[in-house]
Amino acid sequence: MGHRDSITVSHTNHYFKRLNVFVKDICFDKENDQFYTVSNDRSMKVWNIREMAYMDTHYGHHSDILSLDYYSKDRVVSSSLDRQCIFWKIDEDSELLYNSFNHTVDSIHVMTSQFFYTTSSDNAVDLWIMNKKKPIYSLEGLHKPDSWILSSANVRDSDLFATGSYDGQVVCYGFNRDKKKFGVQGRIKGLEGCINNLKFSNHRAADLLGK
Repeated sequence: MGHRDSITVSHTNHYFKRLNVFVKDICFDKENDQFYTVSNDRSMKVWNIREMAYMDTHYGHHSDILSLDYYSKDRVVSSSLDRQCIFWKIDEDSELLYNSFNHTVDSIHVMTSQFFYTTSSDNAVDLWIMNKKKPIYSLEGLHKPDSWILSSANVRDSDLFATGSYDGQVVCYGFNRDKKKFGVQGRIKGLEGCINNLKFSNHRAADLLGK
């Protein structure tokens, strides 16, 4: 859980204290003892879980960093208010930049080793491939008019992802990696309130993929 001046690891109730900014997102490296945070000071910070310590800070964005996702060992991707996505190579201290000229990039999600997608307050979803610097496919008007996409989740290495907003529905998508495009597969309607977070469990994702 992120605060303005600390991060809490809930299962140990330990605190990582170094921050004087708002933590916007956090993700864990599944192949080592590190996790990463991004914040409104344009930084991406590296932390060591075993040592309970801050390790390093990386810069590359020109504005607040909004979202972060794990790619592979020592590799993460991020999105920012500057309409850029960055693929961070932590161990090499280098970055690859991707630019979105048509839509904001409010959240970022790794789909496979080749593809990732971003969601937008412009009510759009953009599909990216790692070796291209701009989106290769986009869909707009996915929720009701004037709706922002507030949340999204996907099942890694599958063809399933979903978005949520404040229009009372979750939109489910199918991804065709051969055609390098995606489409709306269904809508879960009649939901109350703002859907500001979405997660798939492995069990329920298997049910959805089977329908």
